[in-house]
Amino acid sequence: MKSKLIIAILLIGIVALSGCTDISDSYKPGSFGTTEEEMQIVDAVTDKYGDMTATGEPRLLEVMMTSSTQNFIPVDKVLKYSKDSEELYAWFIYDNFDNDIISVEWIYLDSDYSIHTFESETGEDFGRGTFILEKPDDGWPLGDYKVIISGAGVEESVEFEIIDGATVSIPLDLLAGTSIGSQQADFGNSGTTEALPTPQSGFEAESTSSSFIGDWTSNWGDMTFEQSGNKIIGEYTHDNGKLEGVVNGDVFIGTWSESPSYAEPNDAGDVELKLSSDGNSFEGNWRYGSDNSAWSGGWTGTRVGQSTTSTSTISTSSSVTPGWYLTKVEDYGDKVVSTHDYYSYDVDYERGNVWTSNTGDKGETVQVRTISEEPEDFYAAEEEIAIKVRKEGVLIAPDDLGLGDTSNINIDAADIAIDRSTSSHYYLEDETYGAFFKMDWQDSTGTIKEGTFKANAPWENAFSGSFRIVFSYSNGAHYRTNYIYEWRE
Repeated sequence: MKSKLIIAILLIGIVALSGCTDISDSYKPGSFGTTEEEMQIVDAVTDKYGDMTATGEPRLLEVMMTSSTQNFIPVDKVLKYSKDSEELYAWFIYDNFDNDIISVEWIYLDSDYSIHTFESETGEDFGRGTFILEKPDDGWPLGDYKVIISGAGVEESVEFEIIDGATVSIPLDLLAGTSIGSQQADFGNSGTTEALPTPQSGFEAESTSSSFIGDWTSNWGDMTFEQSGNKIIGEYTHDNGKLEGVVNGDVFIGTWSESPSYAEPNDAGDVELKLSSDGNSFEGNWRYGSDNSAWSGGWTGTRVGQSTTSTSTISTSSSVTPGWYLTKVEDYGDKVVSTHDYYSYDVDYERGNVWTSNTGDKGETVQVRTISEEPEDFYAAEEEIAIKVRKEGVLIAPDDLGLGDTSNINIDAADIAIDRSTSSHYYLEDETYGAFFKMDWQDSTGTIKEGTFKANAPWENAFSGSFRIVFSYSNGAHYRTNYIYEWRE
């Protein structure tokens, strides 16, 4: 497996920032630490951990994986890398080291295989390290990985995953609120310049010579983007949809809206789209509303015709990885009116965190909170789906009346009523609890249960090209979350 190493050492004097040396086989010695971006990270680290020039015990801080670094600063935090990633970046800060040896071991957890170990000498006091592992000739094996960083008697680690899908990352919280690497744009005619918005769905804005302007095909229908003053506006065929926003580098950040109301919460919300490196396709995320709610699904597109930034013909062939893509998420509540005078039902429904209560007039009660992971945005054909679910219950049944809470996760065709199923439907199952995760008045297994419910995704283009994963909850009332996937290739 090929590998390379870059470790950046940041030395700060008692009074002022000083120059330092980059240690590498390919980089010449140089100094850094005086740019605006690096001063910002020094300030952020100082605010969070105190004066880094003070004496103390050795420590390793902010150990993370990232998509890349700019001026030895991570651009994001990566949770999952695409199997197509060319390089994997591990980044950290060390403090109270004295020319000690740092060891960085990369491990493939699925087979407990040690891929490679770097060793490098630190400087005095504190600094930053970036260790880069390059893609092997035969590609990355899918699965779980771990990086262990150790030295001077301390050790920290970070785990990540290689997936058959797009890289999943989140903004760098260490520098939340700063404008590192942000582009600037003139809004309106006032002559003032404001920072462009920062992507919130995990994308990193990068410079590009390509443009969104032009015609596209997407999973939400044919699309057209055009310039309107300082904004980009667009239209797409699904429900006469509209888009409006701005572009920060290669990321469109804006809103979507659709008929009939073109308004939140059901017909409008946030959207972010990121161009591919060649400008011929994009991938994106959307959600209902704009109040920091969870991102609801994916949005992908391929350019047609010609780019407005080039006179050459753009290829119309799709670069989409074949597989199942999440396109829509729907929540349903079906409050049941009791047929008995002595039952009362209540629910606090939030996607992934559902509390239900079923109480009788003699005090018999079953109250259960069900906490569920959400499925992934992408699955390959017949890839294993694994969802962790936890139940926490309060069970009181003095008269042994048959109250209970049940949840299940099933897979079925997408084009049928939410409370109906086809003969082809099947359930995710846990090896202990089976398909139906129950907690009831006769329960002897305790008031806390955890399970991992598994099944394989449908085969290629099954269910006529669209299926759903339904999370169902029942405790006197019935509540469901419907995740709709479409096959693309």
